Amino acid sequence: MRVVSVSLGLAGRNLLLVRRVPSVFIPSLVMPLFILIATAGAFHGIGALPQFAGESYLAFTIPMAAIMGAGFAGINSGMTLARDLEGGFFDRLQSSPAPRLALVLGPMLAAQARSILTTVVVFIAGMIGGVMLPGVGPTLLIFAFALLFAAAASFWAIGVALRSRTVQAAPIMQLVVFLSVFMSVAYVPLDAMHGWLGAVARYNPVTYILNAARSAELTGTVTWADTWPGLVSAVALLVVLGAFALNPLRHLENR
Repeated sequence: MRVVSVSLGLAGRNLLLVRRVPSVFIPSLVMPLFILIATAGAFHGIGALPQFAGESYLAFTIPMAAIMGAGFAGINSGMTLARDLEGGFFDRLQSSPAPRLALVLGPMLAAQARSILTTVVVFIAGMIGGVMLPGVGPTLLIFAFALLFAAAASFWAIGVALRSRTVQAAPIMQLVVFLSVFMSVAYVPLDAMHGWLGAVARYNPVTYILNAARSAELTGTVTWADTWPGLVSAVALLVVLGAFALNPLRHLENR
C-alpha cells in the first residue's frame, strides 16, 4: 500500500507540471495529430494497395498515432525525471524512506494518464475525418495498448534519465521511441514491406502491438488470435525496459 500511495503522489506531482511547464506536454499532444493528418494525407494513395482490402487509410493510421502519442507521454515522464535529477529533487526522494519502486512507478503512471488524453484527441481527430469509433471493445483495446506502450516508453526514458542525470539526454529517449514505431508497420502492412525494413519490422515488437490495435480498429471486433501477439510483445517490453529503469536505482543508493 505504501508503494501505491507514494507512486500516486509522485504521479500527481508529475501531472501538475503539465500546467506549470506546458512546453513539455504540448508537443506530445500536437505531434500525434500532426502525424495522423500528415500521414493520412500524404500516403492516402497507399490505401489502394490490395493488402488494405479497401479499408480507410485514415482508420489504418489511427492506432499508429495513438501509440506514438503514448510514446511521447512516456518520453515526457523521462524528461521530467531528468529535470528533477538536475534540480536535486530526486536526490531528496532518494534520501527519504520512499520505496524505490515507487520512484519509477510514479512517473510511469503519469505517462499512462497523459496517454489517455492523447488517445482521446486522436480518436476525436479521426471522427472529424469521418472514421467512427470501432465499438466499445475494440476502442478499449486500443486504449489498453496505448497504456502499455506509454508504460514501456516511460521505463525506457526513465532508465536513460537515471543513467545520464541530465535533460540533455532527451534526444536519445526520443530517437529510440521514434525508430521503434517507424521501423514497424507504421505505414503499410507487413506483407507489403520488402527489403531490410521488412526484416526489421518482422522482429520489432511494436509491429505486433500495432497489428493487434489495427485489427480491432479495422474489423470492429476483438479476437484472441489477433490480440495475443500484441499482448505478449507489450509484456516483454515492460519486463525488459522495467528492469532497465530499476537497475540504476541500486547504483544511486551509493551516491
